[in-house]
Amino acid sequence: MKQATDRKRVVLVGGGHAHVQVLRRWAMDPPEGIRPIVVLDRAVAVYSGMVPGFVAGDYHAAELEIDVVPLARRAGAGVVLSPALDLDPVRHELQVEGRPPIHFDLVSIDVGSTVRGLDLPGVRDHALATRPIGRFVREVEQRAADLAGLGHRPRVLLVGAGAAGVELAFTLDTRLRGADLDPALVLLTSDDAPLEGAARAARAAIEREARGRGIEIRTNLRVLRVDANAIVCEDTSTHAPSEPVTIPADLVVWATGAAPVDFPAQEGISRLATDDRGFLLVRDTLQAEGHDDVFAAGDCARLSNHPWVPRAGVYAVRQGPFLEHNLRARIEGRPLRAYRPQRDFLSLLNLGGGRALGAKWGVALRGEGVFRLKDWIDRRFMDRFQILDEHGRVRASNATLGAMGGDEEEMACGGCAAKLGADPLSAALAALPKPPADESVVLGLDARDDVAATRSEGGGTTLHNVDVIRSFCDDPWLVGRVAAVNALSDLHAKGGRPRHAQAIIGLPELPASAAREELFQTLSGIRSILDPLGVSLLGGHTTIGDELTVGLAVSGDGPAPDALLRQAGAQAGDRLLLTQPIGTGVVLAADMQGRASGAQVAAAHAAMQHSNDVAGRIARSSEATHAATDVTGFGLAGHLLSLLDEGRLDVRLDRRVVPLLPGARALWDSGLRSTAHPANREAFAPRIRGAGEADEAWLFDPQTAGGLLLAVAEDTVGSLIEAFESAGEPRIVAIGRFVPASGSRPAIEVVDGAD
Repeated sequence: MKQATDRKRVVLVGGGHAHVQVLRRWAMDPPEGIRPIVVLDRAVAVYSGMVPGFVAGDYHAAELEIDVVPLARRAGAGVVLSPALDLDPVRHELQVEGRPPIHFDLVSIDVGSTVRGLDLPGVRDHALATRPIGRFVREVEQRAADLAGLGHRPRVLLVGAGAAGVELAFTLDTRLRGADLDPALVLLTSDDAPLEGAARAARAAIEREARGRGIEIRTNLRVLRVDANAIVCEDTSTHAPSEPVTIPADLVVWATGAAPVDFPAQEGISRLATDDRGFLLVRDTLQAEGHDDVFAAGDCARLSNHPWVPRAGVYAVRQGPFLEHNLRARIEGRPLRAYRPQRDFLSLLNLGGGRALGAKWGVALRGEGVFRLKDWIDRRFMDRFQILDEHGRVRASNATLGAMGGDEEEMACGGCAAKLGADPLSAALAALPKPPADESVVLGLDARDDVAATRSEGGGTTLHNVDVIRSFCDDPWLVGRVAAVNALSDLHAKGGRPRHAQAIIGLPELPASAAREELFQTLSGIRSILDPLGVSLLGGHTTIGDELTVGLAVSGDGPAPDALLRQAGAQAGDRLLLTQPIGTGVVLAADMQGRASGAQVAAAHAAMQHSNDVAGRIARSSEATHAATDVTGFGLAGHLLSLLDEGRLDVRLDRRVVPLLPGARALWDSGLRSTAHPANREAFAPRIRGAGEADEAWLFDPQTAGGLLLAVAEDTVGSLIEAFESAGEPRIVAIGRFVPASGSRPAIEVVDGAD
């Protein structure tokens, strides 16, 4: 058996119909020797087969969506939420926006298609295009609603009479009539008939349906341009020149045939073979022509031996099992299977109003029974891939899908949640003898502040910090970025300027080439944070361990000892400000278990990559900032208590205004906790009053690369908030007030309203 260290990197670009099948299969039967990575420009894939039903009012938007992130996590796949730009099949590199290339052993492309003619004059400005499909779903409701306020019979024009245009013509007609509108709807095509290429019975049924519903079908018209309230066409039925035809339209829906998307850009010397329209050419094994380690499926690819295959979702769906088998077989050195597309398939078109058209073998049927069949097929398909319901809860049908289905509690969290608990740390430090006197030390082992500080020439200080985090995802570049933000944060909390850093990286045992790639990605992530801030990476140290760990030893310039922003210094009456929301601990824990949505993960990742550089400088510039610290592994409660350690003050914390990351509250309410949460609760709960279980969720949640806590004078809160807004920083929130201590130990009192 291959060792885990010998795993080959298989990169899936896009979350199309074929790729989601690959991920589900890998969740059910994890392949040996594969390290899967999914690269997505957006976390949510929309199932095109149900979009017309959404337009008709048969489905809610959430019912069309496959959130690829929790599905990928359950398949043991890493996720990169950034657009892929280009691919070099010779160097085996994938270019991704905003980061270094990702090396792959195998790559598969399933990025769908766009629509033809978007570059025609006025199309992008005035028409509603059906691709990108996610944007169409977001906009179609508003565009349809706008027609109600016109004051006249709405004129709606569908450009393109393939399956997509035909379905949308009927389902949009259904939606508008359901809103008590009487649309003048036209289905326009440059072909001789709608559904050209379909069986005669299907075309005839569509024409009868259109006549019965007053939908006009106009053929042999090619659009020249789209204006604000009309389209201009030319007649293609004759070769003789003719006058342009103008058709008024209050809404133009652009549903023309498929066109290739911008990926891959094909800018390098190593180009993939394409057909005359730009679609990737693949063999029957779904391998790209000339490149055995590049696969492609779905609408972005065309089979070299079967150029007749139309752009229909059924083919992408049927390619999924072949793609999964062949990726696995290519890694394992087994024979690949050839995909043979069938000439005829059951075509199901939504006609709106709970009716559909079904066509196969030259026979076409219309009615409610056909719709029920289509609805059953579509819902069954979606149920296989939707891990979370519209409320963010794991669907019962997929609760045990993937390796994390039954052992969630055993999965230790990464990031700052991997810190040693506060109690054993305090006990160990207390057991040490007092350090020898050293006049150069301003903040040392006995100071218990965010950083160490030593005196520097000129009356200032030199700040020092060491911070290490465990990997929280299978993306070393992202882990490197977050580790850098986290290590620099302590210096920013002192109002300092980081200058130099050394990396401390622990790598899992890997073959030489894989170790080089892992280290390169990690260091690139670190540098992407350090370089813009003017922090020089001087070198570092690497070790071998069980998993990726990333840390930095950082030093930098600080103000004079008496001007440092310290943890001590808050005054009674000061307001407590928090610069970033809480919740990274629970979101990362949920992500590890495939229970966090792509949007939740993306928001947490964005927060962790946000440097406290600007926040620290703004806080330091105000003489009314009396104390500061950052929020990391000990959670809001642990780090807030560090501002009270002199024993003079308590703090009243307003539970109503504490900012939380998207989805964090729902994840806590579902019972999810970071593995570091119990240790934080045990250490800090005795010093908290008035907190219920719901409050404890955010009080003890460990943060990775969190924001700053600032104690500021009451009369400066407004100006400080304005300074943050002017600098483009996240919204800073006043969450509490410092008050004189009411007992022998400083405490946090959780209240409804801090005043």
